[in-house]
Amino acid sequence: MSVARRLAVMRNAEFLKPLDDDALKFLAFNAEPVALRQRQTLFEAGDDADGAVLVLAGQLRLIPDNPQLAPATAGVGQLIDDLALIIPRQRQATAIAQSTCELLLISRSEMLKVLEEYPDAANTLATTIAARVHAIGEEAGAVSAKLSRSARDSV
Repeated sequence: MSVARRLAVMRNAEFLKPLDDDALKFLAFNAEPVALRQRQTLFEAGDDADGAVLVLAGQLRLIPDNPQLAPATAGVGQLIDDLALIIPRQRQATAIAQSTCELLLISRSEMLKVLEEYPDAANTLATTIAARVHAIGEEAGAVSAKLSRSARDSV
């Protein structure tokens, strides 16, 4: 896939939107392209994630390690494991190609170089991540309150 096509897809990935064209070009040139055949596994839940995966073409089926969570599908423009671009973490799901896929593996080390070089993008990403953490905290609080009410009502 051409660099121009990679950039077009990267510009639509929500987590990468704060990056300017120079930063995206750096990532596009340094990312590892990967092609998968249908039903080929990219990674397993629990594997170490040294970066994120951007879907350029095709669809990946994401099967969570937690059986209470429903499987999901990631398509063109979706960035899988975006937080792994910033912090070490493990894959939360197994990724299997539902169709022939073209992917970009963006490493944490390359992303950290970009964030050092482009501090404005780093600040914007920090704000984005903080908002996500806040939203998760609010969701957890709402679930906790609902469980408390349910437990209180059943007594």
